[in-house]
Amino acid sequence: MTDERDRIERELTLLVRRTQRIHVRLPGVARHVERAAYSILGRLHDDGPMRLTALAALFGLDVSTVSRQVQSLQNEDLISRSADPGDRRAALIEITGYGTEVLRGMRTARRELLRELTDSWPARDRERFADLLERFNEGVAERLSGAPDSLPQKGLVRE
Repeated sequence: MTDERDRIERELTLLVRRTQRIHVRLPGVARHVERAAYSILGRLHDDGPMRLTALAALFGLDVSTVSRQVQSLQNEDLISRSADPGDRRAALIEITGYGTEVLRGMRTARRELLRELTDSWPARDRERFADLLERFNEGVAERLSGAPDSLPQKGLVRE
């Protein structure tokens, strides 16, 4: 007999693998960006311009790692840098209009897919699923000692 924790582990493994495929093959998206870029764009869109060091801290990554990702996004005109008015030696990174357009296109397509996948579910099942996912994610963050979160926070419900 399979323990429910075994089932959860198996289903989470499948979810991660399938979610990765969804991200790459999301239908109806004019412009795809990789997952790391999607997360950075989401943070900048939802939280506003920030310094590279703040962005790196949010993701729990080394500044050099985030710097490479930011440079790539800047080369694609998805983000821009400007002088920080509070400290002219530092730069603020912000999402461009084009970056916002790309992010919104991906968010819309992802949400539409979720709607399609859960439309036949009763509303109470969708609510319970959302509650359980939230509870699970909070438990993971707590277990990892408040590890930084790479998902956009406010953007999950706001457009």
